[in-house]
Amino acid sequence: MLALGFCFGTHCAADTVAAEEADGRVAEGGAQGASESAQAFDLTLGSTCLFCSNESGSPERTEAAVQGSGEASVPEDYTRIVADRMEGQSKVKVRAEGSVIIERDGAVLNTDWADYDQSGDTVTVGDRFALQQDGTLIRGETLTYNLDQQTGEAHNVRMETEQGGRRLQSVSRTAEMLGEGRYKLTETQFNTCSAGDAGWYVKAASVEADRGKGIGVAKHAAFVFGGVPLFYTPWADFPLDGNRKSGLLVPSVSAGSDGVSLSVPYYFNLAPNFDATFAPGIIGERGATFDGQIRYLRPDYSGQTDLTWLPHDKKSGRNNRYQAKWQHRHDISDTLQAGVDFNQVSDSGYYRDFYGGEEIAGNVNLNRRVWLDYGGRAAGGSLNAGLSVQKYQTLANQSGYKDEPYAIMPRLSADWHKNAGRAQIGVSAQFTRFSHDGRQDGSRLVVYPGIKWDFSNSWGYVRPKLGLHATYYSLDSFGGKASRSVGRVLPVVNIDGGTTFERNTRLFGGGVVQTIEPRLFYNYIPAKSQNDLPNFDSSESSFGYGQLFRENLYYGNDRINAANSLSTAVQSRILDGATGEERFRAGIGQKFYFKDDAVMLDGSVGKNPRSRSDWVAFASGGIGGRFTLDSSIHYNQNDKRAEHYAVGAGYRPAPEKC
Repeated sequence: MLALGFCFGTHCAADTVAAEEADGRVAEGGAQGASESAQAFDLTLGSTCLFCSNESGSPERTEAAVQGSGEASVPEDYTRIVADRMEGQSKVKVRAEGSVIIERDGAVLNTDWADYDQSGDTVTVGDRFALQQDGTLIRGETLTYNLDQQTGEAHNVRMETEQGGRRLQSVSRTAEMLGEGRYKLTETQFNTCSAGDAGWYVKAASVEADRGKGIGVAKHAAFVFGGVPLFYTPWADFPLDGNRKSGLLVPSVSAGSDGVSLSVPYYFNLAPNFDATFAPGIIGERGATFDGQIRYLRPDYSGQTDLTWLPHDKKSGRNNRYQAKWQHRHDISDTLQAGVDFNQVSDSGYYRDFYGGEEIAGNVNLNRRVWLDYGGRAAGGSLNAGLSVQKYQTLANQSGYKDEPYAIMPRLSADWHKNAGRAQIGVSAQFTRFSHDGRQDGSRLVVYPGIKWDFSNSWGYVRPKLGLHATYYSLDSFGGKASRSVGRVLPVVNIDGGTTFERNTRLFGGGVVQTIEPRLFYNYIPAKSQNDLPNFDSSESSFGYGQLFRENLYYGNDRINAANSLSTAVQSRILDGATGEERFRAGIGQKFYFKDDAVMLDGSVGKNPRSRSDWVAFASGGIGGRFTLDSSIHYNQNDKRAEHYAVGAGYRPAPEKC
């Protein structure tokens, strides 16, 4: 196969002979490079389906998607053409056919055939082409292109570009190249996924993109996820380079018992570390709403403020209904951090009127907390300490009843531990001052020293523990009762042990490691009446798989359960054979009671009539790489029914993906 090469320069010498000699030298070198590249040259446009990948199915690199001549770089404002066949008149018009390569000022064009008009510095190509310039790859069927001005028009186009670390790809009916990195695409679809990935995309009548400004504008656009159009907008602008920019965000529309609701957010990119969002809106039967959010980020502190305001609620007749939140974290030093968490609403009915059941149940007591934490070394061990003040805004139910928890004014806690061979010695201490407008105030000091050992190896572990849980109260006078002091001291003994069996097998189309992990947990705490102790913050925990291995089934320090029990469980995991990444985990277990003593929430000692607990089990894992499934069940074996079960699914997109 013979490959011919010519170089045309807009600033060539006037001497015709000199120009022909120069052309001949370039042609001679170009022929060799073209002959080598022509054998491997395969321009594949593919169909105009959304973002078809290459034959291997892997994303294509933009810089590797076209073939150059292999020769030295072309002088500025010169054009090199290499092809299997070439005819025409130099410096007037040339027809090139067969594995055509055109190079000009860093741009490379591959095509089946090309007509080059040197007088206008314009090239017309077909039946397919690939043009690479300034990090952008454009492929299509036909192209008319001005090499000097980098302007032209192409049809049935696929475009790929990378800017600011973000990959943008599109397919379009036509693409106009307007020069200086500006494009206009019509009947287009685009996204920022890897090649072959059309999990989501934007479909638009037209898109105008300016790489210099890093901005694109779409008209009559629809967002499509999983093949389903989710919303439409007549106009939208977006960043091309991954940087944030000010502008309108996607409006939200919903319908419910309050009528149709509409919110139109506007994003303010105030600084690289500071932004805000303002969203005016309307709720059909209630009136105008205003939402705002401010976020800030510095090397040593960060935070976020949210405010929702309804000036006048037409449905309830109330004025100035609002919800406010502020979260702030400050890194004072490497070992010292501080923060604020503040929440408030205008009235107790706010969540009932504007949210669903889960939000109502989860926002009865709105947290207001200021904290200071320390983490460092002390006395040869690790020390974590904290100081906090915490109060709540408690919302009344529909009957007007409030169950307000104690305020913490303040709490000082410390946790120190030190390793000594296989043993770890430590002590946890906490002092809390509890305050309440309608209940007995008091102070509580908890000191919990302990020692535990870790006998672990490749096949399993045994971890015994000894501890002494001491609690002291100083209670204020209240309701005619004198102030008093009271305490409780309880020993805690437990042993945690387990082993792991592994086998290599094949699942999910590849090699995996499957484990079987039996586990035993024995726990002993003597029964002791605690009905003379106040209950400032203890509550019962729900019974689940994790509760099989807890010392105390009560939250808080005011109630310590009696225990003489053995938990038995087995779990199995499936790990990726190459990376060790966990793909699936499931477990089942039950607790056996050796004594029937039980400490109730009111502090009295009662009886547990059962010799063993219900069954509890769970399963969780990934499905198809990005989807996750979590499930759990609490099964009552006496009644032969599920006391509680839950199933949840989630989707985890890759970074920078929807």
